Amino acid sequence: MTKGSKYRETWIDYDALAELWSYIQLDRAAVTTGSSWRPPARWGEPLIVTEADHLGGRVNGVRVQWAALGPAERRRLVALDGGSMLLSVWGKGAPFTAWSTVFARTAGRIRERYEPRFPHVTPHRLRHTMAMQTMSRLVRGYYEQAARQVRDTGDDAALAHYLRTTEPLLILRDLLGHESSLTTESYLHRLDVLRLFESLYQRVGEEYGLLDEETSSELAAEFDNELELV
Repeated sequence: MTKGSKYRETWIDYDALAELWSYIQLDRAAVTTGSSWRPPARWGEPLIVTEADHLGGRVNGVRVQWAALGPAERRRLVALDGGSMLLSVWGKGAPFTAWSTVFARTAGRIRERYEPRFPHVTPHRLRHTMAMQTMSRLVRGYYEQAARQVRDTGDDAALAHYLRTTEPLLILRDLLGHESSLTTESYLHRLDVLRLFESLYQRVGEEYGLLDEETSSELAAEFDNELELV
């Protein structure tokens, strides 16, 4: 749940999911099991959770759906065996809530210890990264469909059909929670997207043996012209 009380979704790959499960089973369990953490008084009374599953649980004895709880209620959820019910915890089982501060401090340590050019990281920067990574997967899927059809049928017209970005843009619009695809188009920096298209088109074309020297030169010229208009 994000600003405006909107629900947002994203996609993650298998490696990221494996890391998440590892965190839940090891690191998170180590700081929450037997934890005496309770929400500070200014947040309100703790909400004790029992019989929890992926849809909901009993909160102070009453069955509720997680989707029915707002952020202020969620941060007060406490597991029966100790610690916050939220996914990300720190210290002695307390929930992470000040994400902007967490990102800023982590980025600062990276700049100090490893890479002075490392950017200042904010939650919105991660949102932008998610958008570009998701767009990359969507566009690559379109290119691969086109390449397979051209390779298997010899129908060059199919390539023009699949090089549209309308469908990937609509999917990304829904994942970002935008009402209009025009908002999504404005959100994506045009120069980034053009470079993304060029890179994926080149890569997929080479993998499927569809780009000869003449085609590669023509492709480079076309994208160069587009970038000059940005």
